Amino acid sequence: MQRRFTSLSIPFALFVPALLSCGSDGGSADVPPTTGSELPDPTMAGDPDGPDAPPAVETPTVVDPSVPGTGEELPDDIALDDPEEPMQPAEPTPPGELTTPVPPVELAPLDCGADGWAVENAGPPSNRVNYVILADGYDAQTINTTLVEHIEFAMDRRFNHESGEPYGRYRKFVNICVMKAVSQNDGIGNGPTAFEGGNGGDRLARVNNQLVNAYLDANLPETLEVDWRAVVLNQGLWENTGSATMLWSGANDDAPGAALHEGGHGFHQLADEYCQSGTGARCGPAADDGGPTGNEFAEVNSSGDPATTGGKWDVWLGTVQKAIKQPDQGATGVQGVFSGSRYVDVGQYRPSSNSMMNSLFGNNVNTSFNSVSREQMIFSIWRAVRPVDSTDPPAGAVDNPSELIVRVVDPAVIDIDWEIDGQVVAQKAGGRLDLAVAALAPGSHTIVAHAYDNATDDLVRQRTGACPDTVTGRYCHGTAWLNSSQTVEWTVNVP
Repeated sequence: MQRRFTSLSIPFALFVPALLSCGSDGGSADVPPTTGSELPDPTMAGDPDGPDAPPAVETPTVVDPSVPGTGEELPDDIALDDPEEPMQPAEPTPPGELTTPVPPVELAPLDCGADGWAVENAGPPSNRVNYVILADGYDAQTINTTLVEHIEFAMDRRFNHESGEPYGRYRKFVNICVMKAVSQNDGIGNGPTAFEGGNGGDRLARVNNQLVNAYLDANLPETLEVDWRAVVLNQGLWENTGSATMLWSGANDDAPGAALHEGGHGFHQLADEYCQSGTGARCGPAADDGGPTGNEFAEVNSSGDPATTGGKWDVWLGTVQKAIKQPDQGATGVQGVFSGSRYVDVGQYRPSSNSMMNSLFGNNVNTSFNSVSREQMIFSIWRAVRPVDSTDPPAGAVDNPSELIVRVVDPAVIDIDWEIDGQVVAQKAGGRLDLAVAALAPGSHTIVAHAYDNATDDLVRQRTGACPDTVTGRYCHGTAWLNSSQTVEWTVNVP
């Protein structure tokens, strides 16, 4: 029990007990404090209904001091604890956590322009992949109904199914705007539309890219730089194209797969992995080193060399791809060398029996992007993004701050290691460093926060920041892995 102490002395309490009021349990009641030689106002004692009554005075009982164990008797209504001891200093407060998570900040609205619909507001456009989808063949009515259905259909597979990974893992890295460009006619093939969409031959969709570019120039705010662009066409035909402006037909039953597949071409520069005779496993079984060789093209996921894969995915050979959403359910299985790819049955090889770049139909997990493609997709995202959104205070010299804060794109994907004067003090830690807990000595200190993508070897194995010699030009995205790590440094001056 915590003791309560008053300024009343024991002798005073012995001879003037009526000045104290105690509860029946012996605990002390509220008593005005005294200072120095001041005595309490006697009108405060006794019956509150009779403040003018004289205080009672009790005479102490005299006992024989010669009798062992006897002495002055205290009034029955005064209880004393153990002999008074000097107050001990309070236990020091346990130190707080050196690092803690940074509370999420409310994102500013994503400005997609007057016609824009912000489907995914992931963060500041200056540090995100900005994916802009234009609508073609939707009139003033269907632009707010049918178009919304088509986009939501595609987004569901992108984010909620294994075949959409790694977009789910990196969801906070990509802004998505849909431009509600109203067409004169509803549906492709029923008359003029905003971008003259139609069939470009051999099941390929087409649009007028000059109209697309002019529309973007006129309608997108300057704050939004387009990294990835597409057009969704209001039709159910199987007409899709994977070019710089990727196209897909929004009303087809397999439209969500088409949007993923064509994005693999248009933004990630992946090759088709199907062959001349079909798709999926029908393209051919696992090949051995003695298979016929063919030409080596620049895409990272197809090779003409069954023995070496042209250095493209030799680090993945023999691994079994794990799913991201549910690792135990698997994805495209063993990564190896399989016969048939890039529209031919012989002389081209693919990394997995099936994949999103081979057979995109249905929702089987074996139509996911294989390990080679996923790695390339992660590299592609890092071309436009850096781990750190902001710091507080800004990096550089700072005088005696109470804390240092690093806000990263997504703490679930990006870890932070902290160093003080060259010593690692926290790994995989929160973005807030409490300098009171750090207890820095007076002087100047160098503090470093190292933020980095925590992707495991199941996702990224090519970590050199270089591409194989056979992957060249715009197909080389591996250099962007260097962007996945960022260091922030402060010089902290403590008085």
